Amino acid sequence: MLAKKGSKGKITPSGSVKHHFQDYCASTSIHGVKYLGEEERPLAERIWWLLVFIICLSGNFFLIGKVWIKWHESPVIVSFAETTTPVWQVPFPAVTLCSETKSRSTLFNFTDAVNRNLTEEIDGEMFNKMSDVSLLCDNHVIVENGSLTTNESTIEFLFEVAPPFEDTVHICKWKGPATQNCSHLFTPIITDEGVCFSFNMLPTVELFRGQGIPYFEDNGYRTEGWTLEGGYPPDAPLDTYPHRALTAGAKAGLIFVMKAMWKDADYYCKGPVQGFRVLLHNPAEVPSVGERYLRAPLRQEIVASIQPKIMTTSKGLRSYSPDRRQCYFPSERYLAHFKVYTQRNCELECLTNYTLKKCGCVGLHMPRSESVKICGGGSKECMLEANDLLRRYEIESSYKETKQETCDCLPACTSIQYDAETSQADFEVENVFRSYNDNLTEIVGSSMARVSVFFKDMQFTTSRRSELFGLVDFLANCGGLLGLFCGVSLLSLVEIIYYVTLRLWGNMK
Repeated sequence: MLAKKGSKGKITPSGSVKHHFQDYCASTSIHGVKYLGEEERPLAERIWWLLVFIICLSGNFFLIGKVWIKWHESPVIVSFAETTTPVWQVPFPAVTLCSETKSRSTLFNFTDAVNRNLTEEIDGEMFNKMSDVSLLCDNHVIVENGSLTTNESTIEFLFEVAPPFEDTVHICKWKGPATQNCSHLFTPIITDEGVCFSFNMLPTVELFRGQGIPYFEDNGYRTEGWTLEGGYPPDAPLDTYPHRALTAGAKAGLIFVMKAMWKDADYYCKGPVQGFRVLLHNPAEVPSVGERYLRAPLRQEIVASIQPKIMTTSKGLRSYSPDRRQCYFPSERYLAHFKVYTQRNCELECLTNYTLKKCGCVGLHMPRSESVKICGGGSKECMLEANDLLRRYEIESSYKETKQETCDCLPACTSIQYDAETSQADFEVENVFRSYNDNLTEIVGSSMARVSVFFKDMQFTTSRRSELFGLVDFLANCGGLLGLFCGVSLLSLVEIIYYVTLRLWGNMK
């Protein structure tokens, strides 16, 4: 066996570990390591180089740890798309309108029933009707000793006493001349605000699983290949469903005039503000009119200029978990009642499940199967409490970083929202009738409001989730830091493996 003679006359066997280490130090490309294996170097110098190497290595690992944390916790960046999107590539918003009149006083006077119930014992039929209507009134309107559960007859009664569509929408205009025959454009639905009418919402069979909500009437329309994630297919006709505007501006938008009869107003149920609520929402979502709405007061015109907000997600993020990318692709989150996943649909289903668990029934507007009971007026306080408790659990769980008792309703990876800029002016329809010498009989005893909804601009900019740090970016950052601090490359790592395996085995032979 050969031997190497050190500077002080010591003989180092060529097959020893020390000689092997000195050989590696003399050959490696890692900066500063060669000084550690030179025996002719003073001990103090070698210790100094060892400290410098340890400091550089520690700083290197510290910064690589920072890069790892950034890659693991913030892998997604939201940026603007490189090109703009024309408005005809996105659906016109679904427009849901609800009258503040929940029960026409000419058919059932809710205020009179409440006042009579305070002074005398009313019959059971009137009490049940009063309890049913109270479900749609302001939160403080509670009927004591009301029925805890009810059935489909309540929904039928609420449709019966609510203002019918013909008395609610007086005139409308969409892609053509104004007309009084608007029933083919709007679908009667039940929401948290009672009987409402929705334009451009997905048909029941394409929105709900199974029975879904049976009191949503089928509007007869069917989508022609449109999906939330894929949009309209290239071969879809311009006049398709969901409806889309072909350009921006008021002439290409939806205009409708609503009418309310003063004799039907009920101030006990909904308070001093009469008129209508209007919600602009994704066609694939069930509207929650009580939470987000535009006010359409009587004798006023409301102009809503719409700016779509679309968020898409790159395919490169599919390999990430939903928690890391903070969104769900369609196949990742199953909803029991909805065919289309959106954050709003998920939240409604979660509230439905929690209300059923706490109260033993669900609200009129909530999706359910035939075996699930509908909450009556006696369960109104329980439903309000369930809604409040669920929100509290959501907030508390976000601090505790746990999903227990939470909805886990992340946004959809492709989502559509509609922001509205509104303005309003007096709507003096009576003076218009007088100027044309028209008969005022048609509008006597009523007040009207007009709403115009249209896209603000012909083009808009979408947002896009994409990788802030992919695997290639992570490796490039690590390689840059290793090269900066220690002069290490991938071949340097291969060199270490070579010296502790093949080279060591060859020297020891």
